[in-house]
Amino acid sequence: MNNLRLIKRWTVVFVLFLLLGAGLAQAEGGLVIYSAASPEMSNDLIKAFNTKHPDIKVDTIRAGSGELLTRIRAEGSRPQGDIIMAIAKENLEIIRDFLQSYKVREAAAFPDDVKDTKENKYYGFSFNIQAFIINTKVLPLSDAPKSWKELGEKKWRGKIILANPALSGSAYAQLFQMVGLYGWDFINSIRRVSTFVPKSSLVYTFVGRGEFPIGVTGEGNVFTEINRGHPVTAVYPSEGTGLRFDASGIIKGGPNLNNAKIFMDWLTTKAAMSIVSKAPHFRRMARPDVPPPPGLKPSSEIKFFSYDAIEASKNRNAYLQKFGEIFAQRK
Repeated sequence: MNNLRLIKRWTVVFVLFLLLGAGLAQAEGGLVIYSAASPEMSNDLIKAFNTKHPDIKVDTIRAGSGELLTRIRAEGSRPQGDIIMAIAKENLEIIRDFLQSYKVREAAAFPDDVKDTKENKYYGFSFNIQAFIINTKVLPLSDAPKSWKELGEKKWRGKIILANPALSGSAYAQLFQMVGLYGWDFINSIRRVSTFVPKSSLVYTFVGRGEFPIGVTGEGNVFTEINRGHPVTAVYPSEGTGLRFDASGIIKGGPNLNNAKIFMDWLTTKAAMSIVSKAPHFRRMARPDVPPPPGLKPSSEIKFFSYDAIEASKNRNAYLQKFGEIFAQRK
C-alpha cells in the first residue's frame, strides 16, 4: 500500500514537472517579427512585450508593406518570420494562404468587422486613416489643399511628397481611393506635381522638417510630428477618407510557433494596444475598449466613405501595373 502511494505521488510530481517544463519552453527561444509599423512603434511594443516575456529574444525586420509581402511569398514553404505586424487588411488577404489560423485569448474583444471571422488568421491593430499633413510654417493652412481633387492642381508642382504605392500599403490605399474618386487621368495629374519616395515614413518626416509643405499619410503620423514640436497639422479631405484598418497575424510554418502565439495573445490585449494609442504614436485602435488618442479629431467629425479591402486586394497587381505605366511617363 505504501509503495502504491509512493508511486502515485511521484507520478503526480512527474506530470507537474512535464507541464511546468512545457510552460517554460513556450516562454523561451526566439521570435521574428516582420513589422510595417514605424521603428519607434515597433521598438516600444517589443520593449513592453519583453518585460512580460524576457526570455524570448525578439528580432524585428522593419519594412514597407510591399517589401514584406514580397519577402513572405519568396520564402514560401520555408518562412523565416513568425509574425506579420501592422499591415493593411487588403495585404493580408493577398497572403492569406501564408497565415496560420489561431484564435487569440481575447478574440471576443474584437468586433467581427476588424478580424478574420472565417479562419482566425488576423486581428485588427489600428485604423489607418489617411489625411493630408501640412507644414503650416511653409504653407499657411488657409492656402492648403482641402480635398483630394485639389492635390492634382498644377500650382502644387514640387510641393507634394507621396510614398510609392508599390512599396507602401498606406500609399496603395491612397491610390485606390483616388482612382475610385476621380479615375486614372487624375492619377496622372498627381504624378506630374508630386515627388514619390520609397518609404512612407519619409513623407511625414520630410513635411515635418519643412522640406515639403504637403504630404498624405496616416493621421497618427501627423500627431507624432506635432509631438516632436514640428509645425504641422492634419487636414481630412472634404470628399471623405476611407475607413480602413491594419492587422497582425502569425506566419504559417514559422520557426517559433509557440512564441508567435504568445506574442499574438499579448499584442491583442487592451494593455498592449494602449501603448500605441498614446503619445508618440496616436493611433485609433481596433479594440473598441481602448480610448482614442488625445488630441485627435473625433471620428464623428470626420467624413468617411466605404473602403472595400477585398476589392483593393484583388486589384492591387493591376493598379500597380497601371501606376507604373503612368509613373514612367515624362510629360
